[in-house]
Amino acid sequence: MKFLIPKLIIVDSNIDALDELLNSVDLSTYGLERVKLNESIILDESETELDPQNPNPRGAHGGDEEIDPLDLIINSFNERWFQGWEATPEDQRIKFVTLGKHIQAHPDYQTKFAKNQDVQTKELAFRKILDDVMSKQRKTELDLYRLYAKDEAFYQSFLDTMKRMVGANL
Repeated sequence: MKFLIPKLIIVDSNIDALDELLNSVDLSTYGLERVKLNESIILDESETELDPQNPNPRGAHGGDEEIDPLDLIINSFNERWFQGWEATPEDQRIKFVTLGKHIQAHPDYQTKFAKNQDVQTKELAFRKILDDVMSKQRKTELDLYRLYAKDEAFYQSFLDTMKRMVGANL
């Protein structure tokens, strides 16, 4: 049966109209035609300026102000989690930098994290170091510790933020 199906004749008036249209157009008249041989193109020698293809470029363009990447990390974290945080941006920065320094000063930071080549054990070591640092800082940063201990989404976001702050390449 599968060999007979292609041999069936199907009558469709639309196909006949399409074939008639294609046969009525002479496609050879739409081809390119070379008019001159060995002709060179002469360009205008006056100074001109081209507009960019995209008049709205994106990326690292413009802006003379230099933005500290640490400030971007802290601001994005604070916008997400601490909308009602009473601390000034400078106080927030100091708290995060202090926590980052405590992480880097941890006795296991160099041996178990910074010099470790295994990604999985490096991740586990960073989590353990961060847990130790946060448990030591819980009395001074009680609100932060409550969120850290109870909210899993906050914990993961805080972990990622601290990794970026200490320059961890996981």
